[in-house]
Amino acid sequence: MPDCRNCGAPLRILRDTGILVCDHCGSEHEAPPIPEGLELLEATSHACPICSTPLVQSRLHSQPLLCCPACGGLLISMNVFTTIIDAVRAYDVGTLRTTAPSRQKPGDRTLNCPSCGQPLVSHHYGGPGNVVIDTCSRCLVNWLDQGELRRIAVAPDRQRSSLDVDSVDE
Repeated sequence: MPDCRNCGAPLRILRDTGILVCDHCGSEHEAPPIPEGLELLEATSHACPICSTPLVQSRLHSQPLLCCPACGGLLISMNVFTTIIDAVRAYDVGTLRTTAPSRQKPGDRTLNCPSCGQPLVSHHYGGPGNVVIDTCSRCLVNWLDQGELRRIAVAPDRQRSSLDVDSVDE
């Protein structure tokens, strides 16, 4: 966890709001837009579908993706999507920060794919986290808004939760 900008004490996360709180001085901080451990490499010609900032080639736990340095959005190829989620869960479990859930519903907005320019399809992510993601089936990419990767990674996995319950009953 990062330290408080006001007093230097450790921060803790309020999971229901995604706010970082300092128990020493009482200050509150928003989570940073870019995931912990993300390596920003070089700008691309692809524009962010949210804010039009050039997307940056990046790596997260050695996996390639594109990131918007302005709004924190991530464009992740479907062939590494679950690998990135698993890596965030495995390596960042003690330092995960999240943002408050959005109230976005599928169809609330229409974004265009940064690669092909066609409309992305907005839908609920099928795994944990209760997030709406945007997908281009033509380019095989998923767009995640700021904080959505974290919410997916910290959410209890339905399969894992049911296995934990079963093992307790034995």
